[in-house]
Amino acid sequence: MKFSRGDVLLVDGVEYVVLGSVTYRNTADGNCWDEYRMQRTEGCAEAWLSIDDVFSEYSVTHVVGERCPSLRGYHIVDHGHEVVIAASGSVDVVPGDQADFNEYEDDTEEKIISEELWSDGAEYSAGHYLDPEDIFLSRHDKAALGKAEALTRRRAYLITALALLVFCIPLLAGIFEFFSSLFYSPQTISHYLSRQSKTAAPRYSYVTSVTGEAKQKADVYSAGSAYSIDFIAEDIITAIEGETEYVQKDDEAGEGEEGSVAILTKKEYCLVYPSEDNNEVLVQVSKRKFTYTTDESPYRSNRHARRYYRRFYYSTGYSSDSSSYRKYSSPYSSFDDTSISYSDSNSLNTYSGTVRQDSINARRSDGGGLSNGK
Repeated sequence: MKFSRGDVLLVDGVEYVVLGSVTYRNTADGNCWDEYRMQRTEGCAEAWLSIDDVFSEYSVTHVVGERCPSLRGYHIVDHGHEVVIAASGSVDVVPGDQADFNEYEDDTEEKIISEELWSDGAEYSAGHYLDPEDIFLSRHDKAALGKAEALTRRRAYLITALALLVFCIPLLAGIFEFFSSLFYSPQTISHYLSRQSKTAAPRYSYVTSVTGEAKQKADVYSAGSAYSIDFIAEDIITAIEGETEYVQKDDEAGEGEEGSVAILTKKEYCLVYPSEDNNEVLVQVSKRKFTYTTDESPYRSNRHARRYYRRFYYSTGYSSDSSSYRKYSSPYSSFDDTSISYSDSNSLNTYSGTVRQDSINARRSDGGGLSNGK
């Protein structure tokens, strides 16, 4: 069952015109399915039609936002990782974009909620299953397509005008917002871990906080045992769009032990490391001020991780922080261990640079949020 931009469909008795389409592939089994962005021919309400002819699964959903709706009475029926392999029309994804997804259905097995976790945030949709006979191609109508696209453009212009009005009144607030928008800042590691741990299918779970000096603290998260330290480090680097100052893996770990990864950003210091019993991957993140002022080992860390945590910070961050936090005393003023040998060409730093450049290119070409997936 294939449709084209400009096709007018009767979906569950409601007439829509197709504005665009996206074809996804499930990386687990290679199965592909199509999703069509539609707009009602009478009005401007939008919906997404999902067509999976392989498994004979059909549904219509509406985007409900970036917050997860109540899942009471729902249970998970599918999850995985999807990759965009084709896109056309008015959608804002391109081939190569990818996301984790989770699908839920209610006890009647009729209503559904879908969750997609993209690199720039989560998106949730709600709807219901369809039978094939609920989907009918009425006609191909260029006039209906033109009308729908004109409505979409007018709605975008209206949203833009309202946004400008909000930002420009009062004048000082508008000026402040304008200049603030000139200095893009990605999310912090702390924000990413906290937000991701509260999703319906979290990769990280909050463990504890370590209290330090100068009213500072470090938060500790568990990534479980399913992922390697390198995978978690790359996931964090991707989440912060490659905005690292220094990142490197400890290549001096003990036999049979995966080395820790230290990540220093402009404001934070993070260590991805094996737990002391080597049963899980832990992530500790704090502001750099915590590390500068506090002589605490990472929570439940082994000897190699503890040593690398201190050596890496002393070698990369301590010198500049001693100027920023000069009114505070630091245990690193009497540091007596060896420095690390930092290489700009190490694989994680190279990965970080690639992610950062891709993010810059994406922001330059960003066309707005229209797809069901983003």
